[in-house]
Amino acid sequence: MKVEEKIRLEDFSEKYIPDVIDIIMDAYQEHPEYGEASRKHAKRYIKWLKKHSTFFKVLTVDDKPVGFVVGDGNWIDMDGKTVGEIHELSLKKDYWGKGLGDYLLKEVLNHFKKTGLKTAALWVGEKNKRAIDFYRKHGFKETGKSIYGWLRMERKL
Repeated sequence: MKVEEKIRLEDFSEKYIPDVIDIIMDAYQEHPEYGEASRKHAKRYIKWLKKHSTFFKVLTVDDKPVGFVVGDGNWIDMDGKTVGEIHELSLKKDYWGKGLGDYLLKEVLNHFKKTGLKTAALWVGEKNKRAIDFYRKHGFKETGKSIYGWLRMERKL
């Protein structure tokens, strides 16, 4: 990002719903099988995210929403342990490769650490090599679990 651009992390609110829908629809263009089928489905997904989150932030660049991250610090995983679950980390494609995803991930992981969690976890599309590589770069490892085309990854905090 250019130095003169203003980057901020805002608490999610209803006013951001259309922007978050746009981000979802844009971010999943390369892998539509993992995204939402329509704007209506994306809106329903956002409502689910809001209900199942302790951390829902929208990233703005020059006051324009370009990404968001959603985490739940109260998530009980399939093994019955409480983890910091990253439900979503998405950026508009034009903003990929600029360090903004790193920033969003760092913020949600810091949230989990502050709440005393020891593990962060997520599901990522098995065919989404870019995302898998991104999470590996940040210390996430595959657990060996896979469900319906989604790969489980975890890391210690």
